[in-house]
Amino acid sequence: MMRRGPLSFLLVLLVVASPVFGQVPDPTRPPAAVIDQEGGSGVAAVESGVQTVIVRPGGKSIAVINGQYLAVGDKLGDKRVLKISESEVVLKGEGGREVIKLIPAIEKVPAKKAGAAKPPTTGTTQQ
Repeated sequence: MMRRGPLSFLLVLLVVASPVFGQVPDPTRPPAAVIDQEGGSGVAAVESGVQTVIVRPGGKSIAVINGQYLAVGDKLGDKRVLKISESEVVLKGEGGREVIKLIPAIEKVPAKKAGAAKPPTTGTTQQ
């Protein structure tokens, strides 16, 4: 019988606080910069956005940019695709070169070689 009091209190607290939880923003919602304010499709196209890159060793690599499948040499607007790598697409147009990264916040850094590390010490010193 004693457990009913705290459980009832928690239930009432949950019901009262539920409107507060309803105001938490949706983490999957696109940023406000890409939402179309005119009420069209709901989401505006992201300018120069690489959706995916398909790298085929020894074959023809393809990038999907703004919904278009492009290979090296193809045109995207007034720019031509120069290079497609696993992490970026290089375009060239009248304004010069433009590098579009697949994941802009991540930079690839080479790993350190295992042979360059000092050998572990065993706690004994040699004289």
